[in-house]
Amino acid sequence: MTLSEYIRMEKLIHGREIPSDILYQMTSDNPDNEYMYYSESKGSLISIFDMHIHHFIRAYANQNKTDNNALQEKLSEIKKVLEVA
Repeated sequence: MTLSEYIRMEKLIHGREIPSDILYQMTSDNPDNEYMYYSESKGSLISIFDMHIHHFIRAYANQNKTDNNALQEKLSEIKKVLEVA
C-alpha cells in the first residue's frame, strides 16, 4: 500500500478531509522538492506519496540518522573551536 492509498483510506475511515496542502502535493504532477525522495534503486526522484509505507518509514529513519550524524559532526567541530578559544 502506498502512502497515497493509505491517506485516501484514512479519509474514508475517519471521515476527515485530507488537508489541502497534502492533497495538492499528493495529486500534483510536480510535487515540491520536500515531497520528493531520491530512489537509489530507480535512480531518480519519486514522490513520497508513491512509496510503499514500509519503504517510506525506512527512508525517513535513514534520513533522520544521516541528519543526526551531520549535526553531531558540526557540534564536535564547534566544541573544538571553543576549546581552542
